[in-house]
Amino acid sequence: MNPEVPVPIRLTEIPQDVLDEVREKPWTYTASVFALDGAQPLYRGTATCVAASGKDYLLTAAHVWRELRGDRFALCLDGDRLFMPIYKDLVEPTVFEPTGPSEWGPDLALIKLPAIDAAGIRRVKAFYNLDKRKPESGILVGNDKGLWAVIGVPAEQSIFGKTEAVLKLRLFASVVVSAHQRDGFDYVDLGFYHEGRSDLPQSYGGLSGSGLWQAPITRSDSGVVSWNGQARLEGVAFYQKFTKEKEGVIRCHGRTSIYEQVLRRAAQPRL
Repeated sequence: MNPEVPVPIRLTEIPQDVLDEVREKPWTYTASVFALDGAQPLYRGTATCVAASGKDYLLTAAHVWRELRGDRFALCLDGDRLFMPIYKDLVEPTVFEPTGPSEWGPDLALIKLPAIDAAGIRRVKAFYNLDKRKPESGILVGNDKGLWAVIGVPAEQSIFGKTEAVLKLRLFASVVVSAHQRDGFDYVDLGFYHEGRSDLPQSYGGLSGSGLWQAPITRSDSGVVSWNGQARLEGVAFYQKFTKEKEGVIRCHGRTSIYEQVLRRAAQPRL
């Protein structure tokens, strides 16, 4: 008998030290994005560093990309490092923008990076290899598959000054409450519940573009809850919606949107 198999585990049953360990994995691929079109860098959202077909990219939400006005934008890769500026005329964006209600997107951007900028990022971060980790197609909603989470910086819990920023990068663990398919894109809704949770932000603004991650959590026969060290990128967060006064959903694009829409278009020859 296998002593450790995936089973449904409540979030409250996962020890904090396990959550801290899980956080470190997606953190290695995550960057905060700032606009540089004024005197002060302006925080605009989150991006995931990804690689596919020998190329390096930033994966984020389309509305994050569109808010990067001016000829440059910047990445914050670590709290102890200076911003890394990137010239926009050197990148190649593949963008899917909504034509209807914003809650349904599509709201995705895959930004191809020049080799010199990718090399600079690699000094601090890793690029998640989409080719090696391509999952099966379709919507995966089972909460018995492990922990679901988005990682990013909620703006209201961070401090932004003229010369420096104090960013509170957090892993928000949750459960999948619904999944949808619409016009060739898929959507995964993570629930949030604010009742009795003063530690949670009132708004998840700043998490736009954050990666949606799934991490296998297991419980042994003896009751020990543990993580196997793996985390899989499953989507991109782009929209928040309150369904009641103190609860709602963070809507994310899922794996079909990334692998069958964004990557496919990015691979097409440019005119």
